[in-house]
Amino acid sequence: MKPGSFLSSKRFKFGAVSTAISVIFIALIVVVNVVATVLTDKFPLTIDLTPNSAFALSEESIAYVRGVTQPVNVYVLSRESDLENTGNLYYTQVKRVIDQYAQYNGNITVSYVDIVKDPTFTTKYPELSLNYGDVLVESGSRRRTVSMYDMFNVSYNQQTGQQYIRSSKADEMMTSAIMGVTSDEIVTVGILSGHEEEESPALRTLLEKNNFQVVDVNLQSDEIDPSIEVLFWNAPKRDPDGSLFQKLDDYLENGMNFGKHMFYTASSEQPDLPNVSAFLEEWGVAVDGGVVAETNSSNVLSFTSPFFCTVEYTDTEDYLERLSQSIRVTMPFGRPLRTLFDARSGYETKVLLSYSPTSVVRPADAAEDWAPTEDDLGEVPAMVRAQHRRYEGTTFLASNLFILSSSSAFDQNVLESKSVNNADYLMSILNTVTEREDVITIAPKDLSGDQ
Repeated sequence: MKPGSFLSSKRFKFGAVSTAISVIFIALIVVVNVVATVLTDKFPLTIDLTPNSAFALSEESIAYVRGVTQPVNVYVLSRESDLENTGNLYYTQVKRVIDQYAQYNGNITVSYVDIVKDPTFTTKYPELSLNYGDVLVESGSRRRTVSMYDMFNVSYNQQTGQQYIRSSKADEMMTSAIMGVTSDEIVTVGILSGHEEEESPALRTLLEKNNFQVVDVNLQSDEIDPSIEVLFWNAPKRDPDGSLFQKLDDYLENGMNFGKHMFYTASSEQPDLPNVSAFLEEWGVAVDGGVVAETNSSNVLSFTSPFFCTVEYTDTEDYLERLSQSIRVTMPFGRPLRTLFDARSGYETKVLLSYSPTSVVRPADAAEDWAPTEDDLGEVPAMVRAQHRRYEGTTFLASNLFILSSSSAFDQNVLESKSVNNADYLMSILNTVTEREDVITIAPKDLSGDQ
């Protein structure tokens, strides 16, 4: 295929990014709305359950559960028979796993609530969006929800358009939820505002669901609380006054003790932001103009948009433990990143994710008939970790600034999709840099036969 052939049609012009993402993921995602007695019919996934220990709790979960001392209520929001007697072993497996938590610890109670017959149950939790088939875990005032879809690792076959269950992670998801409502460890994350940032309610939901405390920080008017361990700055469209960046510098330096972290996302819809650019360039990263597109249709998530690119794991050493590298991250409508140095004056940059060698940058001022040439093709950084570091004796100290090419990486449809690794990759980074102890990693149970 010629480099320009996949991009030449006028229908590949990028415009309303959020609308495009929604339309694309409507075509890609299996929306799991399990309703009453047709639970199975509403979850169109294929599976071949192999005879192994998929129905047993892991030793890691048993060890943790036996040590729980406070009361925990687990509410499965479905009829018990919908999970046990449908003839679908993947639902049965989830039920058997959930039931074992009460067997290993009398402080844990498992109940089944048919919210179709008893819709008043959900009114007790107006702050939660509870659906049939969800699992609600509660201890005191702390709550976590796990959807039925979350119980499985799901793969997407791009050739057939079919999603299928690759393995079960019910054990890990349930134990993590119980940890989330019983652990005393609180990690606070701040979301910056005040300069026309893109909102990402899905990011907030993902963080809260994984037991992070989320607070809002107005960069213009608020001081940054030193208890905040991670900041997110999502595609500001108004350039802050240069003096405000001292707040970010002071936060990340943390009295030269470092140990703070920040995520910055770019957007193809941002104007020029010279002060933001200067701040990022101090850390060794430039965000250039234009939008990255793919000339190879196998590297996009939708054949209707070459701008909906998947990206490759350039760095395979960090943050990938327990993650499947066969499932990619997507950076839709991303701006090209560029590292300015590898290491300089205590700063170091490392490319974590890259667009493929068949990617190309479409200039922001490209003509209507623009088409790339072979010379335009090449890898483009999609996510860079910039690190400010030093040693205190033999102790390594560092703060990290993660720069992402696309704010759409945190779009709701992206974060909720099992076809891409965006949510799991983000959580792996966060759990690593914050050194959280209230998380557990359990090898998934292989439920799939030859797919």
